[in-house]
Amino acid sequence: MVDSAQLATQHWNETPLFLTDDERYSTYPWLYEAAEFRDHAGEKVLEVGCGSGCDLLQFAKHGAVATGVDITDRHLELARQRVGSLAAVVKADMRHLPFPDASFDYVYSHGVLHHCSEAEQAASEMLRVLRPGGRLNIQVYALYSASALVYRLRYGRDWKLHIENSTQPVYLKLYTASQVRRLFPGCRVSFRKYQCYGLRFVAPLLGWFLVATGIKPVQAPQ
Repeated sequence: MVDSAQLATQHWNETPLFLTDDERYSTYPWLYEAAEFRDHAGEKVLEVGCGSGCDLLQFAKHGAVATGVDITDRHLELARQRVGSLAAVVKADMRHLPFPDASFDYVYSHGVLHHCSEAEQAASEMLRVLRPGGRLNIQVYALYSASALVYRLRYGRDWKLHIENSTQPVYLKLYTASQVRRLFPGCRVSFRKYQCYGLRFVAPLLGWFLVATGIKPVQAPQ
């Protein structure tokens, strides 16, 4: 059985996703603030699933000591070309991050965790490498969203094949806030929704992206 990491590797090696800064932040006009690019100068920031490095570069440009990991060779190549010496780019599986415990002040991941069939393991690794008191920012597709309904109505049974940048198969799970919260036990997590195409005023209720921000407890949960 093909696992989710292998599907993701095949998908984005064959059809890598590369957007310019203008393209990315006009497509996601809310992302610059939601990702907190400007807020982590001097901090050690890890991006899990850095893709072709657009977000990683923004952290670095604003003064973070930024590291990005990805599993896809083509994305790693594109990310290294984009960020140059401004950030570190490392090949890694999110389920087995190659860093010591408590290595980072801020862990960020946009649109990646929902492609992992072992999300509990990936989330556990994110928490492991985050220092006590450090912050996380995890962005996944929302189960209860206008976009999920539109995809289902437009494409029927095969709707999940039409979400990413090609119809190459990739694992996908849509999340509720309670499901995300369970992945990060003991963390104080809050949620916002973004991206409701054509209906921005209902994005807080029906947005496609569910953004979870939280703080790792200083003491382990009992």
